[in-house]
Amino acid sequence: MHTRTSFDDTAHGTFVGSGPSGNGEMAAGAALARSKEELAAEFRNLVSAGESLLRATTNMSGDALAQAREQFRDKLAVAKRGLSDASRVAMDKGRYAASATDDYVRANPWPAVGVALVTGLLAGVLIARR
Repeated sequence: MHTRTSFDDTAHGTFVGSGPSGNGEMAAGAALARSKEELAAEFRNLVSAGESLLRATTNMSGDALAQAREQFRDKLAVAKRGLSDASRVAMDKGRYAASATDDYVRANPWPAVGVALVTGLLAGVLIARR
């Protein structure tokens, strides 16, 4: 049986899980939520900078406009890096969850079959009612 016991998240610290029911999932969720908050803040900063650029460039020309554009490019690059980091963290957490689910199903196949059966029956009943 393959058991996933730890996950290294270098951007947000390291946590250790104890399988499908351990504290690792809680820490993973907290790291993902923190990553989402950071990304949202970065996006708000980017929008604010874009609005400021639009307001400021109405009366600008030449060097001042080029400088404003360069500042906006810098903020855009930071936002892109933040999005890339958040995407990587989300993908890593998804892989970890998939691995933990796979481990659980391999260790407990009949309960997993029962859950799938009940879910299928409920979906069938709901679809048939329409």
